[in-house]
Amino acid sequence: MSNYTKISLDDAEAILSLYNLKEEDGSPVVIQELIPLSLGISNSNYKVRTFKSVLLLKISNDKNESDLSKEMSILERLAELKFPYSLTPFQTTNKKMVYRCQHWYGVLFPFIEGIPPGPNDATCFEIGAALGLLHQISSKAVTTGIRPHEEVGFGPQKILEYKKSANCPTDFKTSLQHLLPNLEEQFLLNKFPTGIIHGDLYYDNTLFDLNRLKVLLDFEQAGVGEFILDIGISISGTCLEKGLANPMLIHSYLRGYMTARQLTSAEKQVMKEAIILGYFSISLWRIKRFKEGNLNPALRESYRDLIDKAEYFNKYVAPEIFF
Repeated sequence: MSNYTKISLDDAEAILSLYNLKEEDGSPVVIQELIPLSLGISNSNYKVRTFKSVLLLKISNDKNESDLSKEMSILERLAELKFPYSLTPFQTTNKKMVYRCQHWYGVLFPFIEGIPPGPNDATCFEIGAALGLLHQISSKAVTTGIRPHEEVGFGPQKILEYKKSANCPTDFKTSLQHLLPNLEEQFLLNKFPTGIIHGDLYYDNTLFDLNRLKVLLDFEQAGVGEFILDIGISISGTCLEKGLANPMLIHSYLRGYMTARQLTSAEKQVMKEAIILGYFSISLWRIKRFKEGNLNPALRESYRDLIDKAEYFNKYVAPEIFF
């Protein structure tokens, strides 16, 4: 990651001083260990160990404070809804969820031990069930004040608009037309159920311990959106064998999802197209961050990988998806 923010132990202690964190004897926390973590693109992450606790310190690399605050407000709402798989950030002494220290800003979480799973029937089932639960509880929740997903992510409307733009790469445009020729008719002229969606629930945005799901990570692209888009994105990056979509894992995922929320008939009808749409959504995210932006120039052409996977899914996997 080319944009990793490096901080010292003194820097980390300055950030922690903004929080009302104490050791067991009531004294200010003293950092025993500061470990940089390689996980994350939009953030630089550190594992912070004190005498009393273990913390996850995140420093934002490419989001402004307003975007970060909106993301934290979603986590706060999920905590109110008692969603069991999201983290709640610590609040600073002035009751803010986003800290600012010198020229850095970010958030502080409790550190959760666990590992991203290897995709298999059981893990796909659990991730599907967790997303189904998120959709089930948020469909009944008041979403006033929660940002729309398309403020930070890419749904069908923004994908179609980008297809018409001068910046759109030819391979993106050609494949989109080939794989989703009826995108507007299928996704813009239909009204699908909405609520809070994760927007980027790949399997590596989860942590498992002893083969059980502990937490969903990185709600950076979360917001109010259509559940069918969220399902398509998640399946496209979760139900994988050797990096490519696997129909049996997709069936396991959907079985898990439907233990928490039943799909509508309209959602079932476009499920295959929704998974393809998921590939293009994340492909466009990569274009904006890496090709048009400069977050990591080494990943400039990485959007092509998602297009290739969408082509593979359409040819070899989509015919095996059924209800």
